[in-house]
Amino acid sequence: MTVVPTPRSWQRRGGDLLLGPVVAVFGGGDAAGVLAEHLRRSAGVRFRDVAVPSEADVSFAIDETLGAEAYRLDIDERVNIVSGDSRGAGWAVQTLLQLLPPEVYGPGPMEPAHLRLPRTMIEDAPRYSWRGSMLDVARHFLPMEYVLKHLDTMAMHKLNVLHLHLTDDQGWRLPVASFPLLTEVGGWRPGTLPGHQPPPDENDCDDVAHHDGRPHGGSYTVAEIGTLMAKATRLGITVVPEIDMPGHMEAAIAAYPWLGACDHVSHPRTCWGVSEHVLQLSRRTVDFCTTVLDEAMDLFPGSPLHVGGDECPDREWLTDPISRATMASIGATTGKAAQAWFENLICQHVLDAGRRVIAWDEVLDGGAPEGTTIMVWREAQAISRAAAMGHEVIAAPAEFTYLDHHQGTPGHPLSIGGPLTLQKVGQLHTVLDVPASSRVLGGQFQLWSEYIRTPARAEYFAWPRGASVAQQLWSGTPGGLDSLEGFGHHLRRLTAADINWCRSHPDTTSSTRGAFDAHNH
Repeated sequence: MTVVPTPRSWQRRGGDLLLGPVVAVFGGGDAAGVLAEHLRRSAGVRFRDVAVPSEADVSFAIDETLGAEAYRLDIDERVNIVSGDSRGAGWAVQTLLQLLPPEVYGPGPMEPAHLRLPRTMIEDAPRYSWRGSMLDVARHFLPMEYVLKHLDTMAMHKLNVLHLHLTDDQGWRLPVASFPLLTEVGGWRPGTLPGHQPPPDENDCDDVAHHDGRPHGGSYTVAEIGTLMAKATRLGITVVPEIDMPGHMEAAIAAYPWLGACDHVSHPRTCWGVSEHVLQLSRRTVDFCTTVLDEAMDLFPGSPLHVGGDECPDREWLTDPISRATMASIGATTGKAAQAWFENLICQHVLDAGRRVIAWDEVLDGGAPEGTTIMVWREAQAISRAAAMGHEVIAAPAEFTYLDHHQGTPGHPLSIGGPLTLQKVGQLHTVLDVPASSRVLGGQFQLWSEYIRTPARAEYFAWPRGASVAQQLWSGTPGGLDSLEGFGHHLRRLTAADINWCRSHPDTTSSTRGAFDAHNH
């Protein structure tokens, strides 16, 4: 039987343990609730709480000496779960579910008599603390119903961070009470570029005038975000909102033109690529950004904040009078120096609020503010560079983790580039162990949505490649998940969970750096 990710230690015993139609549980909190939810839905199992472990069919206990997210799952005459913390208990439940028939991930019905667990002892702990997936809901809006389902799929794979890319040139999805036009105007574009993005100009900034004439947009409500946070907490997942700045702000400028360093943005961008239309360099725009970040911190209590920092052309700063005056006042003679000034103000604001602040690796070019966590996407070599500069690092190198690239299969849906095969994804672990590797928190896969319009398409691009990323971040090795054959039993679980995973993968195709198309955030 294949368990994904692979447990650190697994001792098999003979025989099975049959779970009855009524399961007595001691402790477990949210983890016990997740187990009950799956078995109740799929097999009609009823759960009851008991006061002492000896009366339980499934008992939970905490032993902090095991370490963060670690657990021991002992299945014999009963199920005993001991974990280092509540997250570890949740991961033990996810492993337990994988020891049952795949149908436990579905809506049922299934026979309770099929709920047999192999008698076994599993001891497990993660290699990395940051094991994430990023959803770009700005380019194409993905409904909250899908985001909640994605949380379940993440939990199945012991991924513990959901990074939501909530704002970009093409749309703004985050409710901000102080600036309601961000979603009312910035949340909707008049249409979308049909087909593939045409070849760009030398700076990859071409704005394509034609579009399909189909308005596209949407945003999340405060209530929806509350539901998301509640479910994520229950599953042991941290939600990280990203508000990208000072570039990738065309949707915000469409809503509030005074934010821009130009005067001709009337709607969110209808094509892709890098927009020239960036935030004006002024205290007024900085105050806007800090207000937005403050409201985001209220909506996502305790969460780290990602502030973007990538792909910010400086052409408009060099012609806009107010931006030029700001640059003169701060002694900045280049765009990199001007952006460094902006990043220091923004990142320090988040740090002063007691939150982790994350930025893309472009901020290293002008000198990243101390205390900023760097998310590396451009070149894997920047992982060691950022760590050597004293920053904590999250690995998200495009070469291995940009799952919006096609998978090298005939007839694959339109994508931004590729191929990025399962075999190539399986090499992510090779770039994680770097000098000062103690500063590498872990990594994540990215699902940018320029050409991903629906939840079904998002699942097709994400799985099973995302499972290979999860495997490497948990165990440090691909564990056979660099080929479709290595997944074995696990693919039946994806099917049972109604996940639209990609069923066709090339056997030996590899993608070299030279063949890998560049991607714009």
